[in-house]
Amino acid sequence: MASDLTGKVALVTGGSRGIGRAIALALAENGVRVAVNFRTQQAEAEEVQSEIEALGQRSVVVRADVSAAHEVSRMVETVQKELGTIGILVNNAGIARPEPVEEITEQSWDEVLDVNLKSQFLLIQAVLPAMRTQRWGRIINLSSTAAQVGGIVGPHYAASKAGIIGLTHY
Repeated sequence: MASDLTGKVALVTGGSRGIGRAIALALAENGVRVAVNFRTQQAEAEEVQSEIEALGQRSVVVRADVSAAHEVSRMVETVQKELGTIGILVNNAGIARPEPVEEITEQSWDEVLDVNLKSQFLLIQAVLPAMRTQRWGRIINLSSTAAQVGGIVGPHYAASKAGIIGLTHY
């Protein structure tokens, strides 16, 4: 990594597997204390925590539904209490439901947009004040090429990922 991140605190949403897991481990390898967020994959999140601790870094596992403001607030408070002020936010949590447009229910549409887009907004709001106070912070919002090209994952997924690009440009 380009700069020294030793001693920084990161929160990685959806950090129990896939890209989130890889990011959490890469951050730990670079001296970062890492909070691993999960919603349903507790065993996998605890594995990531063990790997982070084996790298010599502190870690905490926090279950939270990132689409719910009260759970985001609780998670951020827990991370700050256990690891310190969050300086790096990796908005990685997301869901995909391959569905043709005519079969998408309003509930499915809302759930995909809530987890993929609304969660990023809620997390930014939750961590930004402390980042501004400490005059340092990094927010990394993960999107997808589906934002520009669509694809088989569905229009709700593509719309949520396009929204992330708009949010990030703010």
